[in-house]
Amino acid sequence: MRRPSPPPLRSAAGRAVAVMVTAVSLAGCAFGYSGPPPVASPAPSGVRTATAPPSTKPSAACEPRNSLAPDSAPPRSITRKGEQIRAGVDQTLTRMSYRDPATGEYRGFDIDILYEIAKEMFPGRNPRDVLVFVAITSEERQERLRDGTVDIVADSMTATCDRAEEVAFSTDYLDSGQTVLVRGDSGYRGLKDLAGKPVCAATGTTSLEILRNRPEKPVPVGVPNWTDCLVMLQQRQVEAVSTDHNILLGLQDLDPSTRFLEAPPPRSPGDTSCRWYDGPAATCTWFSNEPHAIAFRKDDADFVRFVNHVLQKIRANGRWRAIHDRWLLDHPDKGPPPAAYGPNPTWPPGR
Repeated sequence: MRRPSPPPLRSAAGRAVAVMVTAVSLAGCAFGYSGPPPVASPAPSGVRTATAPPSTKPSAACEPRNSLAPDSAPPRSITRKGEQIRAGVDQTLTRMSYRDPATGEYRGFDIDILYEIAKEMFPGRNPRDVLVFVAITSEERQERLRDGTVDIVADSMTATCDRAEEVAFSTDYLDSGQTVLVRGDSGYRGLKDLAGKPVCAATGTTSLEILRNRPEKPVPVGVPNWTDCLVMLQQRQVEAVSTDHNILLGLQDLDPSTRFLEAPPPRSPGDTSCRWYDGPAATCTWFSNEPHAIAFRKDDADFVRFVNHVLQKIRANGRWRAIHDRWLLDHPDKGPPPAAYGPNPTWPPGR
């Protein structure tokens, strides 16, 4: 009896696949395992390289730490419309304001300051029932106040004269300075080593603008969120992250292999970047003044006065220090910033 012949391959394509599989198998036997395929490292969405020339817009002659005198009367603009405060916060700033992955709750220095405001405004109520947290990016802060999405912004925000043309600020509640975080295996010691190198900061921050104006000429790279900067640093798409020391401490918590630059930048005459630094001047790597303030709509003067009352109260009763030491014990600032009250050309309003 004749043995039946094997069934033919169904098509030329089928024959090609069989040949290819055989070739791959033989190649594997001949050359051995060649290792895993390369892994792509896509950049986060919204990355922008700041190629435009540095801004030359002059700031108004003002003292950004100045604000309105305190008043203990709760603002009717908030209490009469539902007894809740819509607070714009970041959800990625470990130490300052972030969403706890285990509980889903917001935590951090800024969050605890907001809880103090809520407790004072609505005594006897749970501040978690009073505050409605709205996640925003640094670039959205002023716009979300103007369009009414939020009533207040507590987002490690630096008070500046330019920003005071758009929003109102509380008194300074935390002093810091801009510095630099790099990979632990890099050879960078100071800002001069980053000349021509990509350095990341969040879009819409003073950090990005300061980088653009630095004489060392790093290449600023803007991203929506600070954690995007950390991802790009880990993927070696940027060589450093630069912003306020308090924010960088939170990024270092997420990646302990990173380190701060240790060489202070050259100082120009009259540089006051280290005025609020708590430590020997020779160890200060700050190269900007960053007075942190809470932001409001410009017509919310009563709310500003009330928050200034709360900030003054927690400076005096030790609550500020307790919050600070819970979240920022290793942040080298000199303590509760003294309140400064007085007018500015664009803020506060004349009342």
